Amino acid sequence: MELAAITLENTVANQELSRRIRDFHKKKGQPLAIRFSEELTHIILEAPCLYVPTPQQLDDNAIVDGQVRKSAEYFEIHPKSKGKTINLHLDSELVAELEMIRSRVSSKTQSEVIRELFIRGMRSYLREEEEK
Repeated sequence: MELAAITLENTVANQELSRRIRDFHKKKGQPLAIRFSEELTHIILEAPCLYVPTPQQLDDNAIVDGQVRKSAEYFEIHPKSKGKTINLHLDSELVAELEMIRSRVSSKTQSEVIRELFIRGMRSYLREEEEK
């Protein structure tokens, strides 16, 4: 499972902020893991979704690992999304065409060629829809 994380310097102010974030998570019934770096110089907060009631209190040295989304009363930090792997079963004619394209563009992998074709196809489709 992917986690969002905030890394803070281990200061009295950041310890207090960590407690507030912990209490906010308890109030919402959401999981939160708090740990310290090996040298005890940093506080690391991790959760599937981090809820920060007052993000203004995060100092400039805070490291946020995730995507920040603003809610009405607080900020949510979600894990960064990674790409998904899919398996395509292509007919032999399409595979032959892809290989022909790839041979002309030898610097690209088959995955890059397929991705580029999807992007171009979507752009073409969207243009056609706008013209209707």
